[in-house]
Amino acid sequence: MVIRRRAEPLRYQIRTEILDYLSQEDYKPGDKIPTENELMDLLVVSRSTLREGLHLLEEEGILRTRHGTGRFLVGTPSDYKFDITRLQSGTEMLADYGIHVTTRVVSVSTVPADPQVAASLNLEPGARVLCLERIRFAENVAVICSIDILPRSRIPEAIDPQIFEGSLVEYLQEECGISLIHSRATIRAVMADGFINRLAIGVKSIPWILLEQVNYDQDGAAIIYSKDYHRSDYITFHVSRFRH
Repeated sequence: MVIRRRAEPLRYQIRTEILDYLSQEDYKPGDKIPTENELMDLLVVSRSTLREGLHLLEEEGILRTRHGTGRFLVGTPSDYKFDITRLQSGTEMLADYGIHVTTRVVSVSTVPADPQVAASLNLEPGARVLCLERIRFAENVAVICSIDILPRSRIPEAIDPQIFEGSLVEYLQEECGISLIHSRATIRAVMADGFINRLAIGVKSIPWILLEQVNYDQDGAAIIYSKDYHRSDYITFHVSRFRH
């Protein structure tokens, strides 16, 4: 099995490739999956990396290990559960589940940075920033709405809004030479606020998970101030916690 590697941690690629294989071979909940040796041969990967991918699936409740017997498929993901510690664009998140993602660019505008944005991006108040508003649809349902604000000086002056129908992270890396390495985020649940109401897509009884964050590049410079709203009845996040 020939695998195309993407620019992300190998354990996440292996997790996706295991799911792809089980789907292609029509495994059902309750079926025993191939052994580690068989998966190593299929995916052309070391045992340690394979186990990292398997561990991710076990954490998500998709696989279960029965000691002395093997690993079994518990169920396929019926909703979208993501590792909150993993830095991904919304497009990349949904694509990992094999979901056909469509993006509607609501607006692209150049505006002066307000005090909060300026402080987050280490800019002078009033500096020119690009404000990008988008909605991502999975299976025709609006599941992620986002506001991304970048220093206007970091991207080409002439922009075709259609380029933002794909991954902003990939665009920055491939066209601007900017690699996002880490982010600092706050997470909270909100009901439909002014932004969601303006988009006219909210369901009043359903809260959204808001990730408000600043994304930094390989040099430690603040590149994106973002507010990503995730529809909570479709998307959940998980995190591994350790007692030190």
